[in-house]
Amino acid sequence: MCGFLVLIQPFEMVSAAAAWRAADSLVHRGPDAAGYWQEGDVFLGHRRLSIIDLAGGAQPMASGDGRYRVVFNGEIYNYRELRAELERAGAAFRTRSDTEVLLEGYRQWGEGLVDRLNGMFAFVLWDLRERTAFAARDRLGIKPLCWAVRRGSLVAASTLEPFGRLGGFDTLDLRAVRDLMAFDYIPSPRTIFEGVHKLEPGCRFSWKPGMREPAIDRYWSPPAAPNAAEPPDELEVEALLEKAVARQMVSDVPIGVFLSGGIDSSLLVAFMARHSAHRVRTFSVAFADAAADESAIAARVAQEFGTEHTELRAESVGHEELLDLIGRLDEPFCDAAFVPTVTLSQQTRKHVKVALSGDGGDEVFGGYTKYLAARAAAAPVPLAALIRRSLAATAWRPRGGGRLYARTLGPRERLRFAWACYGDFPVFRKDMRQLLAKQLHERAEVEGFFSAWERRAERYGGSTEPDALMRTDLETYLSENCLVKTDRASMLASLEVRVPYLDEAVLERILPLPASNKLAGGQLKALLLPIARRLLPREVWDRPKHGFNVPIDERLAGAWRPAVEAALDWGEANLEVFNYPYLRRLAAINRAERGIAGELWNPFVFLAWSMARRQTWRAAEPSREIHTAAS
Repeated sequence: MCGFLVLIQPFEMVSAAAAWRAADSLVHRGPDAAGYWQEGDVFLGHRRLSIIDLAGGAQPMASGDGRYRVVFNGEIYNYRELRAELERAGAAFRTRSDTEVLLEGYRQWGEGLVDRLNGMFAFVLWDLRERTAFAARDRLGIKPLCWAVRRGSLVAASTLEPFGRLGGFDTLDLRAVRDLMAFDYIPSPRTIFEGVHKLEPGCRFSWKPGMREPAIDRYWSPPAAPNAAEPPDELEVEALLEKAVARQMVSDVPIGVFLSGGIDSSLLVAFMARHSAHRVRTFSVAFADAAADESAIAARVAQEFGTEHTELRAESVGHEELLDLIGRLDEPFCDAAFVPTVTLSQQTRKHVKVALSGDGGDEVFGGYTKYLAARAAAAPVPLAALIRRSLAATAWRPRGGGRLYARTLGPRERLRFAWACYGDFPVFRKDMRQLLAKQLHERAEVEGFFSAWERRAERYGGSTEPDALMRTDLETYLSENCLVKTDRASMLASLEVRVPYLDEAVLERILPLPASNKLAGGQLKALLLPIARRLLPREVWDRPKHGFNVPIDERLAGAWRPAVEAALDWGEANLEVFNYPYLRRLAAINRAERGIAGELWNPFVFLAWSMARRQTWRAAEPSREIHTAAS
């Protein structure tokens, strides 16, 4: 993995020294080497985590004819096949790297290059002759890419850290705060900074000096609707996954695997064992909470396949370390599983430089009970509309009202209520208007809290049927939450993580299938279960599904309580974004009774992240500052 920064500034906005410093803010993404190239008004900076062609893969890299320069983050798993094809067309290569394949592939195929790539990638390529920047991001957004156009200049980077170093990108997008409170993450193309954008997954762009913004187009989307293709049999699914695992094991450095004890990661171990000349290295995390802990099952899988197994206890993260971890994020992110994923990555990085992960298995193969629950939802209670109007009309928010309110909703509204932590709901704990400072309600556009999800859902008909939900999840929960969590957590430890369940060959065969093939007879992961029964210990597949969960309410009331109090104290003095009496009430209830998780955790994460930067936020409207406290 790597990190990069691109600056194309016809009128100098940033000095060369400032650009170098900004690029070096990505050192955790690439601690092995730094590279810089500058010519006139173009600067390319790169930090490298060396995985393939350790000696010859340095970046920024020039094409053989000198016309192109590229900075690249990721891995191209079919680069050897593409290289052979390019050599047959006359290309000559100087290195063994996949980066050079990108350069020569673009020279041969232009923007069509991205359609041929099997991998995880984000890159920016500069054409010196045409003075054009071309950028692309992989199909499901495994690797990140952010951009902004300011004062006629293009800034593009792997993540947001360089923007903070460059200055001038410190305007808070209140709608991003709203989205963070609702979803736990900030959906693309929005970022926490007004005017800075994420390139959406499956998209590419081109830009020339003089353009107000890049020309963006989508080169790939999940299938809009299921087709009637014959579903694969057990052996075909096994062959697909085994080939994907073998392809993603290619590395010039040691490689391991995250082992949770679930079906997805355990199958990875089984396939890796077939293709490894040495004992597979497996890594897992143990929780004190028995309901969340799967370490014993992970150890059983490790024993079954003779792996070299390392187990880490999650309780090692104290309140000071928690604040440090949150403060190191490029933007606030509220999936609490980020915390044990960081510690797991740190432990793993002591032994290997690359790890495989089971991310994507649930979304591609149908592993969530919510896909079944969508059809099984009960009908609204009698007088539902009257009850909703009554709850909306009262200023008093009774505790426990959410259970009654949920029963008054139809399928689409019930999905909103169940899937959003905060929203436009007239009930205690989920009412975003109670959370936000009153003067910000209109500017945060509270009523649009679910618009980012619905924009994606409309591509698949906007229904609450499993087919539509599974496809929408690929672009939302998977791309914006799960993959962001894994990328940011692993990169803080300078560990590359690969995701075989999102291999292009797997996606092309499995995604077009209807949900009925993946949830046959109400069975989650119906396509994987026969393989799991044949290859894995019974303890793995004959039990309820577990997630990689953190008992947030217990931690916020216990070990992490000092961090919560510090963040609330700082926010109340410096950041007029939240209704602090409301948050303190939530904290008090949780200390006394537990049971309050995301409603307290999400605001805490935003405050802790801001506190770490001692950030004096400016609102999106420059004349109306959120607060005036000094940094």
